[in-house]
Amino acid sequence: MTMLPNWQYLYGKPDITAVIRQTPADFIVDEQLNFSPSGSGEHLLLQIEKRGQNTQYIARQLARLTGLRMRDISYAGLKDRHALTRQWFCFKWPIKQELAWQEWQIEDSRIVQVVRHFRKLRLGALKANHFQLTLTQVSQPEALLARLALIKAGVPNYYGEQRFGRQGGNLVLAKSLFAGERIIDRTIRGLALSASRSFLFNTVLSARIAQGLFNQVLDGDILQLDGSGSIFPVEKADGALQQRLMAGDVHPTAPLVGIDGVQVSQQAAELEAQALAPQQLWCQGLVDYRLQGARRSIRLVPQQLNAEINGNSVTLRFALPAGCFATSVLRELASYRDGSRPLAEME
Repeated sequence: MTMLPNWQYLYGKPDITAVIRQTPADFIVDEQLNFSPSGSGEHLLLQIEKRGQNTQYIARQLARLTGLRMRDISYAGLKDRHALTRQWFCFKWPIKQELAWQEWQIEDSRIVQVVRHFRKLRLGALKANHFQLTLTQVSQPEALLARLALIKAGVPNYYGEQRFGRQGGNLVLAKSLFAGERIIDRTIRGLALSASRSFLFNTVLSARIAQGLFNQVLDGDILQLDGSGSIFPVEKADGALQQRLMAGDVHPTAPLVGIDGVQVSQQAAELEAQALAPQQLWCQGLVDYRLQGARRSIRLVPQQLNAEINGNSVTLRFALPAGCFATSVLRELASYRDGSRPLAEME
């Protein structure tokens, strides 16, 4: 049984039903790096298209084919397995040493392009992810398009279900960890900590929607500039700030719980304290593990959003900033079933 609650919907739970990921080609993701490759240097950037394979599988294959260690293979972000994705990988390779990458055979994958760069590809070095999602068995295609007009103004920037593991399994790990159980494997422990912090963020965001304060600047809020990681505190909410929020220039934020970090005050602090009160054990656990506190925008505005209907299928195209989830857009459009997962598991 999943531990995931029913987070609040901004526009009401949709009565439209649909299926996503009936095939990997129904969920296409294309990474956009936040830099242009230099074309020269000791590092190779490989853009790889993969179908039905996860990021770490490709990294393992690259390590095998090059004779390098897994830790020598870098990438900008993790991508869904049940999808067709084009993403970038990187490793250091001497300029004068040949590499017959054209001859490589990697299951369900192909190398789109290889280019040299002057430094290693770092995790998070993405400007955006571009999505092309085909929803099948859509019960009301025209009604879905009508909801599309609503979400152009923004949707809740929830962490998607992928972050919490299958049936919320990463949260089960977090519960055990904060109850005092040791998790020796650093990767698994990291998944538990990340999932718990994402859960707390979603909890605050959901509470803000429930109180009708999603699109409202509060006294003591911390706002984020659109298209930037820059944040600033608000002493007193006023009409000018509210106007900037409605224009999409700034967004309210919610906490990524940890040590230090900028703290909300006044009305915003009261809201967050009330929402997190039942989860103080987890909040303290994240502090004890010395995770750095941060803020994340609660509003996600899809870019270049458009859709087309083909019978009872709808194809959506949009771009999202790195670290944001396409499923958070989809949940405001339709009550969907994931075709890549067994029906028994979904229920």
